[in-house]
Amino acid sequence: MPDRVHAISARWLWCGPGRLRQDAWVVVEAGRVREVCGRPPHDALRHDPGPGLVLPGLVNAHTHLELSFLAGAVPPQGDFIDWVRGLVSSRPGYDREKARSAAREAARLTARQGIALVGDISNTGRAAWAWQEAGVSALTFIEAVGPARSQPPPPRAQWESGILVATGVAAHAPYSVPAPRLQALKHLAGATVMSIHLAETRAEVEFFRGRGGEGRRMEEFLELRGMRREELELAADTPLGHLLALGVVDRRTLLVHGVQLTPAELEQVAATGASLCPCPRSNLALTGRTLEVPAALAAGVNLALGTDSLASAPDLDLWNEIRELTRLYPSLDPEAVLTMATLGGARALGWEEHFGRIAPGTTAALAFVPLEGVGRREVLEAAAHGQTAGPPQGLAFAVAAEPLEASARMR
Repeated sequence: MPDRVHAISARWLWCGPGRLRQDAWVVVEAGRVREVCGRPPHDALRHDPGPGLVLPGLVNAHTHLELSFLAGAVPPQGDFIDWVRGLVSSRPGYDREKARSAAREAARLTARQGIALVGDISNTGRAAWAWQEAGVSALTFIEAVGPARSQPPPPRAQWESGILVATGVAAHAPYSVPAPRLQALKHLAGATVMSIHLAETRAEVEFFRGRGGEGRRMEEFLELRGMRREELELAADTPLGHLLALGVVDRRTLLVHGVQLTPAELEQVAATGASLCPCPRSNLALTGRTLEVPAALAAGVNLALGTDSLASAPDLDLWNEIRELTRLYPSLDPEAVLTMATLGGARALGWEEHFGRIAPGTTAALAFVPLEGVGRREVLEAAAHGQTAGPPQGLAFAVAAEPLEASARMR
């Protein structure tokens, strides 16, 4: 039996940067967008979500689902070293059933909010099932920490019932993974994206410089964890300079946070083609700052957006990150912020052919923002600033699909 054709009406339809339409229809077949048109096919099953904006499902490019059970356990107080010490001490001996329940609930809420794809950092991969159960496509990065010789598994990807189930490679940070292992991890990632936390705190910057009280605190913490400074084989006196010297930053590198990057360093990131992913609310809670987004955009960096984990953020709602950015930087173009949360995130994860925009062939995981009484000039601003008639929600049309072999997708 052929798949039913669906048509979603949209008072306002944002297909991606520079592509805002009025009174349009999105035609969906077999879980993919077939076309965008002015009139729906006569045989289509019609859906009317009401007055508002239809847009691509959002992309949360950085989260840690497996830490959901630590929500509220170690409240961030602006001191990253103290917070991470508390986090490390809270993980051993945890209640596995509580962790599963917390992951399930967090993934379920993510799906309801219209998130189509996530980049999820994991040490074990044990929470990946929750994304699939919730109907959220996920690239689960298996994260390497420390000098251990064992590596994460090679990247893989397949489609299951229209949902992307993929694994990738992540290195924790330039201060916690020795240089040779960083290079080996980048080699393992191959043509897929490698994720790494970078320049998140002043302590990290001072550690690389070899001076400063925060840097000494970080060095002491690392030594307690069995990582000595000389084992890292630092190749530069800045975190970004170190990664550049190792040759591990390119268009298939996702740099997470970047809070401490200077304007000159943002230019360097742009030149490599790498992506940056701030997590504004987590960054503010842990360090009092976040990435200088206007400067990063001006430098030409591809920007994504993430929530980080429930251990450092109040929720995994990417819409709240969007609103926080517009609060911090009220002069930002709302379309630029929405692009960070859609196409920018899809590019950062290496899946822009399937997510982050509405076009023939892209996934039919869409988002809807209820809006009333707004004109063309106010639509995107209202959506980005949270001036809505109700909470954003997901519009998903997933179906059984042919598995996509890793060898066919990983380019």
